Amino acid sequence: MFKFFNGNKKVTETLYKQNLELAAKNKTLSLLERLYQISIPALSPEEMAKEVTDIICKNLNLEFAGLLIFDKKADVLTPLAFSKSERLIKVLSNVNILFKDIKIPNASERDFFMPTVLNNLDNATNDLGEPWEGLIDPKKLHEIKKESHIKTMLLFPLIIRQEVLGTLLLALNRDYETLNTFEKESIKSFINIIALLLDKAYLYKNLQDSYEVTKKAYAFEKEAKEEIAKMAEDVKRAYVVEKQAKEELEKLDKVKDQFLAQAQHDLRTPLTSIMGYIDLLLGGSFGRQNKKTLEVIIKLQGLANGMIKRANNFLDLAQFRLGKSGVVLKPGIELFSILDEVKNDLDFRAQSKNIYLKLEKPLEKKLLIKADREKLKATLFNIIDNSVKYTQKGGVTVKIKDENMNEFGSGHKNQNEKSSKVLIEIKDTGIGIAKERLDSLFDTQFERGKEAEKVSASGSGIGLYLSSQIIKLHNGKVWVESEGEGKGSTFYVELPLSDELAPTEK
Repeated sequence: MFKFFNGNKKVTETLYKQNLELAAKNKTLSLLERLYQISIPALSPEEMAKEVTDIICKNLNLEFAGLLIFDKKADVLTPLAFSKSERLIKVLSNVNILFKDIKIPNASERDFFMPTVLNNLDNATNDLGEPWEGLIDPKKLHEIKKESHIKTMLLFPLIIRQEVLGTLLLALNRDYETLNTFEKESIKSFINIIALLLDKAYLYKNLQDSYEVTKKAYAFEKEAKEEIAKMAEDVKRAYVVEKQAKEELEKLDKVKDQFLAQAQHDLRTPLTSIMGYIDLLLGGSFGRQNKKTLEVIIKLQGLANGMIKRANNFLDLAQFRLGKSGVVLKPGIELFSILDEVKNDLDFRAQSKNIYLKLEKPLEKKLLIKADREKLKATLFNIIDNSVKYTQKGGVTVKIKDENMNEFGSGHKNQNEKSSKVLIEIKDTGIGIAKERLDSLFDTQFERGKEAEKVSASGSGIGLYLSSQIIKLHNGKVWVESEGEGKGSTFYVELPLSDELAPTEK
């Protein structure tokens, strides 16, 4: 009798196992059929992942199922979809946590994910906090563990072309070891299918993106061709407009040249005539003048000289603004003779102010430069005259030095070594210049310092600006140094030397 009972027991156990196996196979077949159904429509990776996790979570009675995509280069697992049981949804809602919002950085360095993403191996853990260690607040993890029924989490690699495309994360409400062989095999049976479904979704997405890019490229190409055609028409019209504008500018240029020529004639001719008559008066051509008359004539001479200087400055400024400097450099210009003439022209003004004006001659007989003689003379006159004008006591000393600030012929250089530059130093004992004005002194027009206005009411404020522009056109430079107001000033003009003689001297 006991043998019969034992025999019935074995038959019952065998039937039970067969029923379990059959149930597992039926569940697997049902799951595979559902997965096949979602493979038919063209879904995005996110939509595909959501469909897959929903089916798995429901059919296998899981607490959650999650699909994460793996970026090997960035070493990051990014959730595509997470499906959860009603029970887990309430727990996560209470702690305000959503697994799908949490990326897993440094995946290949984390103990739980390392075997899967590096070696394509399955992995399992009974610790809910292990996958999200350091990513979720420990207190919240503790609450999830306490309230959820999660016993085991399984991790499977989704492999395509021998590379890990992503991972499937499953949470069971019982220990993995309690599952029978058929249930374990049932879970593993659909891993490859999920990988293929996900790969298909990404292929479709890439094709769709490629199509959109091609479509946009075609539209862009069409727009570009239309735009190029429009631009070609615009260029044609612009060419016509430019041609007309050029003709108008040429006409305007001629008018400006005529205006400047007329202005030069109208301003300079009467002033030159006045100076001529003054010279005749001073020379006695109209009889001998008494002392008072001579004083008046000399004052008139000074005023006329000042007017000529102003007229020349304004006309030169107009030329510069029109882009016509009027500077023509010629070789073989002797520098010292220019300075000598400037000194002679300013001697009377210095004497009338009871100050000295010295020109210290270098030992060299000639210093040749390439210059526009008249423009350079006017420039040096402007600078030296400026020093004379604003010096009340003492005087002005003009020296000629080499580029190392040594006087020419002083013996500082090797006898066979020639200077390439000449430096004109104009040092005065005048009103000086405030340090904040030193850098902008040669850049401003129609501006004068307060101290300058106190000393001399006359002055246009353009002489130094014009001087700097003309010096630049001579490939030189000009600057000023001063210790401050009341401490005098030193102007420096640097010019390149030249051994080239003037054509008439060859």
